[in-house]
Amino acid sequence: MQQAVLENDVRSAQWKARTLATATDVNIAQAALSAQLVELEALYQRAPGDARVLLLLDRGYRLMAQGFIELRHLDAENARDAARAEQEAQLQRDAEARARYYRQRLPESAQSGRSKLESALGGAQAACTRRDRAAYEQQLNALLTEPESAPEARLERALVKKLAGAWLLPNIAERCKALSATSRARPN
Repeated sequence: MQQAVLENDVRSAQWKARTLATATDVNIAQAALSAQLVELEALYQRAPGDARVLLLLDRGYRLMAQGFIELRHLDAENARDAARAEQEAQLQRDAEARARYYRQRLPESAQSGRSKLESALGGAQAACTRRDRAAYEQQLNALLTEPESAPEARLERALVKKLAGAWLLPNIAERCKALSATSRARPN
């Protein structure tokens, strides 16, 4: 009986994750993801070896770190609020550490590389690292005009557009002048 209840809960969590992926309002989506992560943590306690739960936790924490927290971090940087920017950077490191924790427990065949957010913004990051401001802006503007994709990718698409817009803000874009080839993989 317990196994049947657990199976039902895991499938419900998968369904919730698919439904969340169709959201376009990032504020509602952030609240929903936060609640979902709490539920997934509880589910992990019941089924620590279930690859489906581990994968949902990995993806959820990466989405939180690279999407929602990154947006708040960029907002703080743009406002030149160093204290708030550092607080968001710490929250981001914590969320990325949790994602890594769960990803390391996944079977190797289920582990994924870069997230969709990292992949989408990779070209702009590379241009920024090269200090090629024109290519940086061109990459970001292309992301802003990219057509809508599948319904299951709406949330990530909305986050990519918000991140691209934030990276174009003058106080954020100026960091491309300061970055060198040895800088981190992506700006914060």
